[in-house]
Amino acid sequence: MTDAPTSREERFFALVLPALDRAGYATYGGQQKLVADTGMNKSTASRLLRGETIPHVKFFPALAKALALDPVELLVAAEIVPPEYLESQQALSETDRSQVGSNLTPEEVADQWGILDDVGRFTFFAVVEKLTTDEADEADPGDATAQA
Repeated sequence: MTDAPTSREERFFALVLPALDRAGYATYGGQQKLVADTGMNKSTASRLLRGETIPHVKFFPALAKALALDPVELLVAAEIVPPEYLESQQALSETDRSQVGSNLTPEEVADQWGILDDVGRFTFFAVVEKLTTDEADEADPGDATAQA
């Protein structure tokens, strides 16, 4: 039995490196494809593929999409949001989301919560987008197919 990853980098790469391999980015030509699919520069993509560096959070939405991962899992693995966030997201998905309703915009919520820096706001908005996209997909799955 292997030990569970302990450092931030180990947890991140335990999630991302197998996904990079499954998605075909670890093969010949994969680096260029990763650059094209995520917008990372070549050196960042190279270091990511070697498990040497966690990319900037601004690449997480595109990276999650390219790897078919939940962006929130990337945020948790990189310790940008606490693990409890995933638990609260799962608890919310198990309840009736329509009871949660609010008239506040994500920008107003970020302001009220004191999320003022660019990275924090980007992360918050990415999470909100992911949650609202999932909710819309669950509400009418035929809509997405009809628009494609």
